[in-house]
Order: sequence, then structure tokens, then C-alpha cells
Amino acid sequence: MRYTNPILLGDYSDPDVIRVGEDFYMISSSFTYVPGIPVLHSRDLVHWELIGYAARRLPFPQYDRPAHKRGIWAPSLRYHNGTFYVYVCMPDEGLFSFTAKDPAGEWECHYVKDVTGWIDPCPLFDDDGRVWLVHGFAASRAGINNVLYVHKMSADGLTVVDKGRMVYDGGDHGDITVEGPKIYKREGKYWILCPAGSVKPGYQLALRADNIYGPYERRVVLGQGSTPINGPHQGGWVDDGHGKDWFIHFQDMDAYGRVAHLQPVDWSDGWPVMGKKGSPVLGGTIDLPPFSGEIPTSDDFQNGLGLQWQWQANPNKGWYTELHPGLRLHAAPAPSLFEAGNFLSQLMQSHDFDMDVVFWTHAQDGDVSGIGIMGYTYYYLALGQGRVSLKMGMATEISRWVPEKVLETPISEIMWPYPEILLRMRVRRGNVSFYYGEGQQSMRPLGGEYPMTCGGWTGARPGIFTLNTLGRWGGWADVKYVKITDL
Repeated sequence: MRYTNPILLGDYSDPDVIRVGEDFYMISSSFTYVPGIPVLHSRDLVHWELIGYAARRLPFPQYDRPAHKRGIWAPSLRYHNGTFYVYVCMPDEGLFSFTAKDPAGEWECHYVKDVTGWIDPCPLFDDDGRVWLVHGFAASRAGINNVLYVHKMSADGLTVVDKGRMVYDGGDHGDITVEGPKIYKREGKYWILCPAGSVKPGYQLALRADNIYGPYERRVVLGQGSTPINGPHQGGWVDDGHGKDWFIHFQDMDAYGRVAHLQPVDWSDGWPVMGKKGSPVLGGTIDLPPFSGEIPTSDDFQNGLGLQWQWQANPNKGWYTELHPGLRLHAAPAPSLFEAGNFLSQLMQSHDFDMDVVFWTHAQDGDVSGIGIMGYTYYYLALGQGRVSLKMGMATEISRWVPEKVLETPISEIMWPYPEILLRMRVRRGNVSFYYGEGQQSMRPLGGEYPMTCGGWTGARPGIFTLNTLGRWGGWADVKYVKITDL
């Protein structure tokens, strides 16, 4: 089967992947978006389906409202003795593990360690029964970001039992921002695969040792080279069960987020040479039967909220009612869309698409209902107070201790005295434009074409909302359907 990179156009940042029998599973970061830690399934490593989430909510009150650039960073996925394990550090709250027998079912959350500044944990269930954990550090919390530590864990992998030892210092080798380590054991040797060099200019390292604590030999095994695939790193190695090895990593594509690529891995000289002689391939051949999985985008809410949807904070039952079909969005107070936990969005699965949404509103003063594309600069088109309004929002980072400063600016508006409206958001080549009308044959543009931007380590996110800017509850809007047309 031929495949082309990227294999996924969705913003599946910091992917990790495993094989269990003939099935492959992959997870990724989710930051402030909940449910968090999407779980994907495949049988050919190219075509994937979304089967659930490991984190139904984040167990701290600060995530009951948007917390951009916080939350779920770079989780890892493993399978041991019939149980699936996800490990993740929320950099301000500590180390967590999620466990499940069925990766498409409910996951149990375990608070493993209350610690600040750890990131990107990954366990190793060793063949002698010992359990290890490797992790990095966030410079913004710990003051360092280029060293890796290894800790001993309890036999069940749910308790850290020592203070750990540093096993790699990137400063000794000219590596900066050493993070995202994944630890493995292969043919008696310990391997840590980790990115370095920062996101866009970065590269992939392989570290090899006979002892878990090192000393580790170092080699760069994947870099951009002369290809257009920048910063090829942060991912996971997996064998396909048929004699071939693969590495799934991300590429940062600005507003389109961090998209997943599949690279062959050659171990013939004792090191994992990735891609073609250490440079990414644009595609290739994989000898696995094609899999028919896909990730949903459109939704008529016949069966409630589809798996593709995530809130911008911990879900609140007061935000919505499932109508089967249709979805009622209750107007929740929020000073801006950036600060609205009830912004309901999904990952873009295409670089060029139309998103059509039909709203029927039952509004109070201050209610607005519409569609938008989220980022640190964002745009939305909304119906409220008898007008259709197009606005731009800008969020300025101050510090991790101070919430972003948000300013929303009107761009254009027209009168619309009716409760029902069809809104369209059109994405083309990294730009967004908006349309409105009574139906498909009467769509009219409002405003122009605007550049999308990324958010807090996320790509731009298309979504829907109903909110109240005056701090009131009571209004609502019914969403008849969301139709996304991939062009």
C-alpha cells in the first residue's frame, strides 16, 4: 500500500504509538481542550479512527475555565499485562497515569506525584519486572529544559519510589530543549528516543546504553536535511509485527498545527536510522492491509455529541442539551470567545474546507451564537441582538501567572431580524472567510479573508458557541447540524 505524508492533517501534537497484536493505538497532547488525550486506532499505521479519550476531565478547578498552554502536555502510551497505560505530566500539577482494559472505554485516573516542572513522562516495564520512568523538565517551571531523569517506579507503575538520576544532559553535546523522551528496551539495550533543538529547527536523537542509568551514546537519527519537513521529531517508534519498524512524528505547520508523518526505520547498523538515510520521506510503501478507519467531522447530533468535539475547558452540563437530533447550546457568561469554556471545537482534518452551521436562537440581551476559528488571533461570525457580526479577537501573553490580555474588535455587521440563520466558515490556504444566509442558495460574504494563527501550542481550531457577554444565563441556540465539506 502506498502512503503520502503527512498521514494525518489533524493537529495530533506530540504523538506516541504502540502495537497490540494487529492493532495500533496512538495518543497526542490536548492542552486546555477537554475531553483530553485523544485515543486513535489503526491497523495499517496510515488510516486512523478516533475511538475515545483517556481524560474525561482535568481534576483541578483551574481547568473549569480555559487554561491555554497548560493542561495535557506530551503523554506516552504503553501496554503491559493486559492493561493500557497513559502517562502525562501537567507541568503545574504533577504526574498522572490513566489506565484501561479497553482503550475505547473509560480510563481510570491516578494521581501519581504532586510535582511542578516535570514534563513528557514515559514508563518502561522492564523484562525483569522492574518499572522505570523517564521525563524531562519545563524551563518555565524548573529553570532547565535540556536534561532527562530516570526514576524507579513501584511494580504497578503508579508510585515513584526514588529521587531519580540524571541520565542525559544536552548541554554536554550542544543539544538544547531536550524533551519528549520515549524509553524502550531492544535486544538487551536501553534506548531513549527524544527530540532536541526546539520545535521547528529540531531533530530526533537516539540514546543507547547497556544500563538504564547510562552512560548513553548519542546519535542524531532524523533531521530536516534538504526536505520541506521542518523539525521532524517528537514521536514514537513501533514495529508492525511483520518485520518492519516505523516512527511517527509531528511537523509544525503553524496555523494547521502539528501534523503526523510516518517514517520507515532501519536498524541494520545497530541504530534506528529514520526516513531515508536520516531525512524524512514524503511517502512510501507499507505492507499492511488497508484499514477503513476515519475521523468524523460533520455532525447532526443524532446520537449526541460526536467524538470529534472538545470543549475549551472542563465540560459543564449546563452548557448544552442533546436533542437527538440537534444540539442546544446554552448561553454561558464569558467576556470573550478566548475565555469561553463552552467554545466547542474540533481539530481540522483538512487544509481546505467549508464549515456550515444552522442556528435557531432563543436569545437574551448579550447572547451571541456563531462559528469561529480559535487561535491567539481569532475570528468569529455570530448572530445576536438582531445583527450578524464579524469580530476579530487578539490574545496577548503576559506570563504564565497572569491570564492573557484579550481584546475583541468589530469588523463588520448587518441587520438580521430572524431567529434562524445559516453561517459558513471557509478555510483556504491558511486563510478564513465568513458567509451568512437563509440557505445554501443565498449565502453572502461578510468581511474579507483573514490569516489564521496558531493558539497555545495548538493549531487554529474551528468551532461553535453560544455565550453571553453581560454575565447572564438563560438564553440558548439550537444547532441543527454542522456540515464540514473537505475540498
